[in-house]
Amino acid sequence: MAVSYDLFVGSFLAKISEFDFAVLPDKDREVTVDGYLKRAVVEFNRICKYNLVAAADDNERSFDLDIADGDLDEIVNIISEGMVVQWLKPFIYRQELLENVLNTRDFTLYSPAELLMRVGNAYKNAQSDYTQMMRDYSYSHGDLTDLHL
Repeated sequence: MAVSYDLFVGSFLAKISEFDFAVLPDKDREVTVDGYLKRAVVEFNRICKYNLVAAADDNERSFDLDIADGDLDEIVNIISEGMVVQWLKPFIYRQELLENVLNTRDFTLYSPAELLMRVGNAYKNAQSDYTQMMRDYSYSHGDLTDLHL
């Protein structure tokens, strides 16, 4: 049974407040969030017990795999968290924020530097949560016999 990309996208969209996605044409929105999905899957694939990269079918927008329901919920949650990380990354490297930070001397509570710092902290927290979720998954589902000790 194929697992639709929409399952991951729905979980991702439930975790963020991005109103710009609502006004985007469906195809543009799909291209954007599918990019987040692919990058998150690549990061997670090395420890996932299912080979999501090989099973991806971009034409059908699904993974051609049979994933147990208990595993599916956990995998969707982890990958959608990775999608949040991918969504946040461009906010950190936004040129106008960096220019304002580098050219401003006064760092007030509402300064661009403060905004950039808070976005950076949000990114670090999301990345940390995602990394911890992948670690927890690998501890729960890992096979120690594969280790060469």
